[in-house]
Amino acid sequence: MMALLDPRAGHYSLLITDDDESCRDSIKDIFEPKGYTTYLASCGKEAIKIARNEEVHLLILDAHLPDYSGLETFKIIKKEISLTIPCIFISGAITKELQIDLITANAYTLI
Repeated sequence: MMALLDPRAGHYSLLITDDDESCRDSIKDIFEPKGYTTYLASCGKEAIKIARNEEVHLLILDAHLPDYSGLETFKIIKKEISLTIPCIFISGAITKELQIDLITANAYTLI
């Protein structure tokens, strides 16, 4: 996985998906000043559309979205767009079941 402070950051893009606008913006504000391109989505359908139309190197997905779950969104993107795209999941409600499901889906990590 790419180093977060890599001077070549401008060559990498992140898709940040969360139904909480302030959370999306906070994550964007961390990465954009480092030179990363960021795409923002508020739901799974929007994230899938962006992933189909843009080159995305890393997904940051809320585990709980209003339409598809973060896990469903990740599985669709992996199946239709990129089998190898890494994904960091974020959640305010972490359960053992969620942890097992994300490990099974080969998520990079859960925060």
